[in-house]
Amino acid sequence: MPDLPAATDHESKDNNNKDIGEHALSVTSSNGQDETKAQVSIGQVLEVQGNTEFISAATAAPLNPWSRTSLQLYLILLTACLNATASGFDGSIFSTINAMDQYKAYFHKQETGSSTGIIFAIYTIGSMVGALTTGLIMDMFGRRAGMGIGSIIIMIGAIVVTAARSEAYLLGGRFVLGLGIALGTSAAPTYAIELAPPQWRARVTGYYNTFFYSGSILATGVTYATAKNHTSLAWRLPLGLQCIPPLFILLGAFLIPESPRWLCSRGRIDDATRILAKYHGGGDPGHPIVQLEIREFEESIKQGKTRSWWDWRELVHTHNARWRIGMVTLMSYGSQLSGNSVLTYYLPSMYTQLGITSTDRRLLLTFANNIVSCAGAVAGSATNDRIGRRTKLWVGSFILAGLFAAVTGFSSQFTTKHGATGAGIALSNAGVAFIFLFGCAYSFVYTPLTATYCAEALDNHTRATGMGIHIIMNNTANFYNTYVTAIALKAIAWKYYLVFVALNLLYGVFWYFLGVETKGRTLEELQEVFDAKWPPRAALEKKKMLKTDDGLLGQLDENRTREV
Repeated sequence: MPDLPAATDHESKDNNNKDIGEHALSVTSSNGQDETKAQVSIGQVLEVQGNTEFISAATAAPLNPWSRTSLQLYLILLTACLNATASGFDGSIFSTINAMDQYKAYFHKQETGSSTGIIFAIYTIGSMVGALTTGLIMDMFGRRAGMGIGSIIIMIGAIVVTAARSEAYLLGGRFVLGLGIALGTSAAPTYAIELAPPQWRARVTGYYNTFFYSGSILATGVTYATAKNHTSLAWRLPLGLQCIPPLFILLGAFLIPESPRWLCSRGRIDDATRILAKYHGGGDPGHPIVQLEIREFEESIKQGKTRSWWDWRELVHTHNARWRIGMVTLMSYGSQLSGNSVLTYYLPSMYTQLGITSTDRRLLLTFANNIVSCAGAVAGSATNDRIGRRTKLWVGSFILAGLFAAVTGFSSQFTTKHGATGAGIALSNAGVAFIFLFGCAYSFVYTPLTATYCAEALDNHTRATGMGIHIIMNNTANFYNTYVTAIALKAIAWKYYLVFVALNLLYGVFWYFLGVETKGRTLEELQEVFDAKWPPRAALEKKKMLKTDDGLLGQLDENRTREV
């Protein structure tokens, strides 16, 4: 059940350490144009990290997560999450097909090397090209249109690769698939984070990337089954199944409501209010959360400037904007250059480094690893409201470095000293275990946060373009992962893993000193944080709030409270 942002109860004392719990304080509350003042007895003072006005509104009128409209909202968000399923299927399918003898014989390919690397890399090149248009489509036509158009492009690419009889068709189809995935995976998390109620946002949108593993598990499971067929059907059938997730996305795009933030940006305030009232306010347009969101949307849009879709200067032209895009950059490269993409694209080859050469066993282990990673992603999403983003990221980076170092050590010992002996088999099994642990830990740390954190870090009028930049950054990293990794694994094998051990240590330092905490704040309230001279410190500052039997009333600022 979705929780409210955490608050820490404590006994508040003044400078003389005298208990102020029995004192009375005048609190001003406002609701629209009506204002009232009341004397309230202070029961407790809470320290909170986040938006005090939002916490007060959410506490005053909490939502029922099991109401009919809440269940409808979950189904609506499922359409967005299916874009992650499509990404997981498309991103994982070739790592398993690449291990099939039927595929390698048909196209005269090896499992590693530059010719194999380009088959993987062309997908990321397509994604980079597609990402250039995401801001234009999402801002002009809406988030639903972005998902719908992306799904059509994915289906076209899937048909081409399924029917491919030469490498040229395979490359062309993979390029088109990348175009569609870029558009869908930019629009979907933006839509999810803009439609989810703010008090549920972290957990609900955290599950978005978790759906990557539903596609990945489906892809590896299907290829494990079809690998037993000795014809080209072994790899053509899995490629054809890439059409299924985008087909459901296309149908859903016609049925779901548009993003209320996008509607506000087009001047459709009444339409946005109706959607927010239904899904955030229990049908009440006067719900405190609804009023707060509309007010913040309008203020955010007033601060935005009219710009051309290709003009990206707003992403870097102020101190605030540079910090925001800096967080997107750190997340984009940190999430993709931490070793996870080696598992995504070349996991069967990693098993070969540990002496596992049976195609059947490697595919089975890949399938099992995806299930374990999915469990980590679900657990990570469930803790998004409880563990701060920054804490999860810096601690997680050091843990990932240690786990990948263990995989490196076991691989080196197996290769250089033991081979397929009794001790070698034990080392091989230990290496496999740490690969599973790394996949689970990565999924716990990064999978729930990658899209969510980037969308949180960006403001309303740069979110569409910024998410496109996020996709471009992801794919520049993935071009390296797919093309360079294929060559490196063939040339230096397990020694290449040391690159990712070093990078994870570096990310841990960066997240600790530079990471900006976004938990517990509305998207618009983060403006104040990023305007601060040093946003990482400003994001960690706590505010005092009054708590009575009626709930949280306002921020305590020494001898007065802020109007709420």
